[in-house]
Amino acid sequence: MDDWHKNVENEARTNLLTFPKMADLNCSIGAKNYIAWGEEQKINKGYKCGIRDEWQIVPSLRISDALFIRRNNLYPKLIINEAKAYTTDTMHRVTVKSNAEIKALTASYYNSISLAFSEICGRSHGGGVLELMPNEVEEILLPYNENNADLLPLIDKMIREKNDISDILKITNERILKDNFGLSDYEISLADNIWNKLSKRRLNRGKK
Repeated sequence: MDDWHKNVENEARTNLLTFPKMADLNCSIGAKNYIAWGEEQKINKGYKCGIRDEWQIVPSLRISDALFIRRNNLYPKLIINEAKAYTTDTMHRVTVKSNAEIKALTASYYNSISLAFSEICGRSHGGGVLELMPNEVEEILLPYNENNADLLPLIDKMIREKNDISDILKITNERILKDNFGLSDYEISLADNIWNKLSKRRLNRGKK
């Protein structure tokens, strides 16, 4: 919730306004006037609003355990949904099974093999944007280990401080890939080189 409050202070878009069907609004004059104002602005004529049965209703709202960013620049992020925020289809919803620990699962993602798989399984769009659909996210190899959870506070801190992802991977690869997954230094270097090559090729393509 601290992040949400910071976003409020920074005047970011932090609230989601939802409406029921028009027939269920009853005497809510304010809501009806607001919807009418939206129609005056032709918001209801936009693509996503226009294909809905009732344009003002946002479909498929749900709270998930974690979030995986659908479209990405430098690398995709897996984020625990501690704020219990509702999501639409701009983020993929992650539900953690009962036999997995969410902090361990999240930390286990931040390694060179998983990031390389995100580049291999995803697709590149204009500007070098990396997009992953749900079936593509499911193909990402994630070397899960419960004690990887110990890394999460450091990963979180370094990402918030905008450290280069390579600096984070130097730390996480040692624990996640070497100590817990059994890879050699050569194999880790190979995985890291594959990710770097694929990532840079995509990003450089976006600069042309």
